[in-house]
Amino acid sequence: MSGHTDLPRSPKGTIYETEKGFDASLMIEVDPIKIKFIGELKTSEASSIFHVNYNGKPRVLKVFHNKGDPGYADDGIRDLNRARCEIRAYCRLKQSGICDQGYVPQFYGYTLSLNPAVHTPHLDSFQRDADFPSAILMEYLPNPSLMNCLTYSKTRMSKAVDGIKQIHSALIDHNDPYPKNILIVPGDPERVVWLDFDVAITYPNSAYIGERDRGWLEMETARVECFGEMLVGTSNNFTACCLVLTEFPGRRSDTGPSTKHKILLSW
Repeated sequence: MSGHTDLPRSPKGTIYETEKGFDASLMIEVDPIKIKFIGELKTSEASSIFHVNYNGKPRVLKVFHNKGDPGYADDGIRDLNRARCEIRAYCRLKQSGICDQGYVPQFYGYTLSLNPAVHTPHLDSFQRDADFPSAILMEYLPNPSLMNCLTYSKTRMSKAVDGIKQIHSALIDHNDPYPKNILIVPGDPERVVWLDFDVAITYPNSAYIGERDRGWLEMETARVECFGEMLVGTSNNFTACCLVLTEFPGRRSDTGPSTKHKILLSW
């Protein structure tokens, strides 16, 4: 493995070198006549998430800023482009039937070029980007709660562990498997849903998963199980719940090699 460099790296020598593109059958053109923006759910430097009505149905539109392609990490495994990561992961999740099983939001498609000027004023902040943003259209999940020490139950945590295992069965390493990315969605039956795949690693096929990579997947499952143990241990102590702090070896980094991530469990 070469030393880390700040220069964008091409896909050559990575697991994505022979990638022929995303599932074309899932590519959509977002029709401005069919979409109505209801409100902004979340925004960050990388993306904005909107509650919309699309063709008369509640949906979520996640739009990714395009400020230049950061390329691929030196480890040959991580794609540093968040839009590519999420689109690639959801295409696989859809193809593998994981979306239909309810462990992740239903996926309705992606676009690689969304003209923000057509959707003013909602996408005005994207007009200053280097190029048109990419976007994905997903299921809207009403009245969700985050998994935390106050919402924890053994049944819910078991569903979260089952979910991460199903994600792994699709050859996807979530790479950010913390409670902030687990939603509890009321209903009959109640769902426990994983989201945010914008740093996920999607292996082209099982031939790309060696002993090291298999170990990462096993560690990710163990990490989720460990969170369950921590949450149940603090569920009756609000002060302790607020102060739970831990370190896990991880590899999520947008610019550098693997690091340790200090995570504060929020509620």
